[in-house]
Formats: sequence, structure tokens, C-alpha cells
Amino acid sequence: MNRYLLAGAAAAALALGAGAANAQAKFEVKVGGDAYFEGGWVDQDRDEGLRSTEFRNRMRINIIPSAKADNGLEYGARMRLRASDGSRNTDADRAYIFAQGTFGQVRMGVTNSFNDETYVTAPQDYLPLAIYDGITAWIGGNATGGAANVGVAGADINGGLATLNRGSILTQSMTVENNATKVVYFSPRFAGLQLGASYTPRNDSSNTSVDRVKPAGSSAFIFTDLVEVGANYNNTFGGITVKASAGYFWGKAGEDAPGTNYKDLGAWQAGAQVGYAGFSLGGSYLDYGKSGQNRAPGVDTQDARVWVVGGQYTTGPIVVGVNYKVGKDAGSAVVAGDRKLKVIEAGAGYTVAPGLTLQAQYDHFKAESDVVGRDDEGDVVLVRSVLAF
Repeated sequence: MNRYLLAGAAAAALALGAGAANAQAKFEVKVGGDAYFEGGWVDQDRDEGLRSTEFRNRMRINIIPSAKADNGLEYGARMRLRASDGSRNTDADRAYIFAQGTFGQVRMGVTNSFNDETYVTAPQDYLPLAIYDGITAWIGGNATGGAANVGVAGADINGGLATLNRGSILTQSMTVENNATKVVYFSPRFAGLQLGASYTPRNDSSNTSVDRVKPAGSSAFIFTDLVEVGANYNNTFGGITVKASAGYFWGKAGEDAPGTNYKDLGAWQAGAQVGYAGFSLGGSYLDYGKSGQNRAPGVDTQDARVWVVGGQYTTGPIVVGVNYKVGKDAGSAVVAGDRKLKVIEAGAGYTVAPGLTLQAQYDHFKAESDVVGRDDEGDVVLVRSVLAF
């Protein structure tokens, strides 16, 4: 099967070469990005050693050189620089070449998978820059024990199986390899319908990395030969907007080591949304099953899944909304058990000027864990400014 996937990657490379007849085309370089500043107050049961207030911020810069050949082919590249982690380092979490035309679009490099780029879920424009799981950063434990997921304080939601999708226990799109090097195809849209697919050799290898070593069984969340297929729909009928998406992801787990039997990747996502006269309702469901978990005798693993429902209303510069979301997984990758996070969330946003928005958000959460003494419950209030340019 791999030779067909590699052939597809080669075909994508040839699509880029179609613009060679106009190799001296002048490139246009666009610079844009976004930033936010957020302040929060947290009141939770398991708060020993934790402060109740904190600030955080993030900034991202997109650099996009592009050109158009005489034959209509558009081609270029994109790099996204991100200043976001606590060590004040700047990294490039997106870096890819693209080509697009009547055939659709091909991306090659470090980029979103098809589903992560096009998934549909509950409307959440009152949240910042599609960060629908930001609440997890404010309530999680202040220490974890890796695969065993042993926390000191806060809710039991970090570490362990939350690393399965490179996101959090509330991640709503299939992002198991969003920072890995891959080839992605987006078809043209026909009557509102778009198809797509992606191929990733290894989900922990990116940019100039060449890693041909087969992962060992101890590497529970490293998969190889990941393939994704999906579709999304976006159309309007008499003022009613209808959106929907569905996707499936599969890949091979690492070689089994003595005492392990890690399950291959098998994940799917589906979502839908309907809007009319400023109102919109929707939801989504994401299921990883037991992907990446040890199925050896005596290890009672649990399915990992996320679902959300919600609605919002937009009028002029104001948007308000609510949602209810639930994330569940096995917690530890090496100890039997499970955990669940339930969140009721409400938020509002006001566009002060083009590209500048003020937002406020309230969350009530309840975290349940099989780890003794790790159940938690509380409230979070967040206020922020968001800049998009």
C-alpha cells in the first residue's frame, strides 16, 4: 500500500512543477497573524498550592509568499511563527509548500490534516481563534507523571491519553499528527461538497527530520503510515446555512514489546451545524476508540471520545453563545481506569474595530477520575482581547 501512497505524493510534487513555464513569476509576500491576551480567575476544589488568578498571551505570524503562473496555477508556501510557550521560545508550527488550481489544492510539509482544517462542530465564535478547549489550561494539574498521569493538584485531565491527539481531553478534531510532515489534498467544492485526504509517514517526524526507525511498543502514541479521508459540506438554502463534516483516520501502532499489545489508530469524527438569521446550532462527535492503548491481559482500557453541542447568536458586532462538552478517556496508558471532563460554557464577544475583539467567558466544570482523590469541580471566569490581522 505504501508504494501507492508514495506515488500520490510524487503526483503532488508534479503538480507544483506545472508552473515551471513561468519560473520568473513575481512572488507576492503577505504577512498576517493573530494575538490574544487573557486574564483568568479560577475557583476549584483541588486548589492546594494553586493561585486563583493568572494572565497568558500568544502571538502568531503568518508569512505567505505566492505567485500565479500563466497557465493559472497558483503556488507558494506558508510559514507560521508562534510565540506561545512559557520558555519564550518561538517555533514554526506550520511550514509547507502549496499548489492550487482547477484540480483543487495540494499541501506538502508541516500542516493541518484535512479534517483538522475543515471539521464542523458547535458554533463557538465567542471563543478566541478557534481555541474551543482553552479551559483545560486553567484547571489541569500542576504536575503530571507522563504515561501514568499522576497529578499533584487540579483536575485530572493532563498527560496520559490526552497526548493521543496532540491536544487535550476536549479536542474536537482529529489532530493526532497535526505537527508532522505530510501530504494533504483538498478537492474543489462541487455544489457545496468538498473531499480530501492526507498521508503522514510518522506522526512525530517533522520538517528536516528523517526517521525511518520503526517505533517500539513502548511508544504508545507514535503511529506510522497514517492515512485520512474525509468530506465536508457548506451550502445555503433560502437563508438557511447548512454545514457538515465527516472523516476517518487510521495508522499502524509501534512494534509490540514484551507485555504490550498496542492498538492501531482508528478514529472518526462527524459534525453538523445549521444557521438562520443570526442564530446557529450544532455539535460534533469524535471517537478514538482504544487507539494507542495497551490491550495486554490485565489492562482494562477505555474508549477515548469527545462530544459537544451548542448554539450562538450574532447581531452586528456582538456574539453570544453557550455549549456543553464532554471528554472521556482511559487517563493512564499503563494503569487501568478512566476519567471524564464535563464543561458548561457561556461566552460573549464584541468587535470594537475590524480585527479587534473583546471577549468574556464563564465555565463550570466537573472532572471525574478513577484515580483516588482526583475528582474536581469548579468555576472559571476569563476575559480577553483578541487581535487578528
